[in-house]
Amino acid sequence: MVAGLGHKVITVRAKSSRRSFWPLAAVLLAVGVATLGAAPSTAAPSCDRADCQKSVPSGSVQASGSSACVKPRRVQRLVFSKLKYAHIRRHFRAAVRRGWPRILVVNRPGADERRDRLLRDIPTKDGFDRDEYPPAVARGKGKGLERGRDPTGWKGDVRYVGSSENRSHGASLGGQLRKYCDGTQFRYVFR
Repeated sequence: MVAGLGHKVITVRAKSSRRSFWPLAAVLLAVGVATLGAAPSTAAPSCDRADCQKSVPSGSVQASGSSACVKPRRVQRLVFSKLKYAHIRRHFRAAVRRGWPRILVVNRPGADERRDRLLRDIPTKDGFDRDEYPPAVARGKGKGLERGRDPTGWKGDVRYVGSSENRSHGASLGGQLRKYCDGTQFRYVFR
């Protein structure tokens, strides 16, 4: 019991990780505020990744179920190795020279449809993948990213890249974008 308040103390044990901390903190805050009789207006609002930017002030952290997303105010720099991803880097630079934007916007809904529409008429090659810039997860929303209709933003620049390099880059890109809400701006940086 907490001295003088008549409430039981709840002990919660969780794995130590950044992903599990924010949802747990939001739940504990909501429970703590509700049990003390205060208005729960100070608790973090709930949202799904798709609409996180609508209900969370820019630059804040948002808890939602088992995942949290962040929508920073500034353009995020996603860093990739220029040696490991040499062909991806070459494709990125060529696409930017051809007019594709350097600054991209996370837009997860409809990414599979945009990718399927773009790659529909481009044949596959053994040992190669069809690299897209901008990636499907960053087309359809934002300046210069809405080229093509049905679905909006399906167009992009495509180049054949070794399968291993392209899949490794895609995994790195997905891992770096995982924590960000839709609507977050980002750019590639190769070092």
